[in-house]
Amino acid sequence: MRILLRVVLTALLTVPVFLVLTKIDAVPAWLFSENGYAALSPLFSLFGAVGVEGHEGVVAGVLLFASFIVAAIIVFAVAGLVRRVRTQGAIRH
Repeated sequence: MRILLRVVLTALLTVPVFLVLTKIDAVPAWLFSENGYAALSPLFSLFGAVGVEGHEGVVAGVLLFASFIVAAIIVFAVAGLVRRVRTQGAIRH
């Protein structure tokens, strides 16, 4: 049950993290630069992305995936901290 709650919280937190990532000017600037296109070229060919619209879809997918990973790290770190505080509180009493 805890894992399901954490996955749901991660999914809910993905969109706000995505919005924060896209507000950091360096991230989209790098992804849409020549170096970013070179790094993402295997994904472009894997998904058959042609043209600007296809590339934008892949870049958006990469940003959403990165947002999900960051959200998962946040959720699992907070869950670990809460568990640690609860166990230390139980030991003191």
